[in-house]
Amino acid sequence: MSGRHTAPVVGLDLGGTGIRAVAWQDGRITASAEALSTELGAGPVHNRIEGLARLVTGLLPPGTVPAAVGVGASGPVDNAAGIIHNQDTLPWFSDFPLVDALRKRLGVPVLIDNDAVSAALGEHAAGAGRSCDRMLMITLGTGIGAAMLVDGRPVRGLDGAHPEGGHLPVGSDPTVCYCGLTGCWEQAASRSALQRMLRARLGEDHPARETLRHGSEAASGDPGVRRIFTEYGALVGRGLAALHAVYQPRVTVIGGSAASCLPLFADGLNQSLTRSAAYTVPTEIRPAELADSAGAVGAAVLALDHSTA
Repeated sequence: MSGRHTAPVVGLDLGGTGIRAVAWQDGRITASAEALSTELGAGPVHNRIEGLARLVTGLLPPGTVPAAVGVGASGPVDNAAGIIHNQDTLPWFSDFPLVDALRKRLGVPVLIDNDAVSAALGEHAAGAGRSCDRMLMITLGTGIGAAMLVDGRPVRGLDGAHPEGGHLPVGSDPTVCYCGLTGCWEQAASRSALQRMLRARLGEDHPARETLRHGSEAASGDPGVRRIFTEYGALVGRGLAALHAVYQPRVTVIGGSAASCLPLFADGLNQSLTRSAAYTVPTEIRPAELADSAGAVGAAVLALDHSTA
C-alpha cells in the first residue's frame, strides 16, 4: 500500500453531518478538506455530483486527476450497484447511482463501501489497528457503525453487503428506530444519543462538538454529568458485548466523534463487558488514532487497493 504512484488516490467520507476528503499517497495524507453534508447535498443530483467532484479535484494540483476515488457512506450501501440506500441519515446522496455519476464526471475508477468498513480499513492501515489479524471497529457518530476485519478484509453478509451491526436490539425502549426495531443500539448509544442526554442535563443546545466539549468540562464538577457518561458507556457496552461474543476480535477500536469522551465513559463500558471467566473475550479496546480522518483514509485505501490490483 505504500508504493509510489504518479497520482494520489482520494477518499471521501460521507456522513450525516459532514463530508471529509483526503488525498492519500505513499502512506500519508497529502491534502484534506471538509464540507457540510447539507450544503454539498443541496439542489439537483447534478449539483451534488459536481460538488463532490470539486471537493476531490480541489485536493490536487491543477490539471491532476486522482488514480481512483473511494467513498465511505453511512449505509445501507449497495456496493455492486454503487448506490446508497439511506434516506434516514444521508438523504442527499441516497437512491441514485452516485458511483456511476461520479465516475463519469471524474473519468477515474470510483469504489464505495459502508462508512464503518472504510473507517476500519483506515485504522487497520494507519491507525490503532495496524496489521491486526482480527479487528473490530465501532464508530459513534450520528448513528453507530460496526465493522469486523479478518486479516484486513471485512466480514460480509450472505449477499455481499455489510451487516448493519449498529442496529442490534439492546434495550426495552419502545421507540421504533428507522431500522424497524425497538430498543435499537444506535438509538441508545450513538453520539447523537449522548448529545441528547447531555443537553437534558445542561440545558444547552449546541452543535455536536460543543455539546461534547461542554459535557466533558462539566463532568469534573457535576456528579450528574458523570453519571450520564457512565450510563452512556454502559449502553455502548451492551451492543459491544454482543459483537464481541459473535466476532471474538483481538482488538476493538472505538472511533467517531463520541470517542473523544472515551475516558469519561470507559467505566460504564467496562461494566457492560464484564463476564464470567469462561465467557470473557480477551479483546483490547483502543481509541481510534485517525480521529475524524479514519473514514476518508479508509476510503482512500479502498481506492488504492483497486488501483494497484
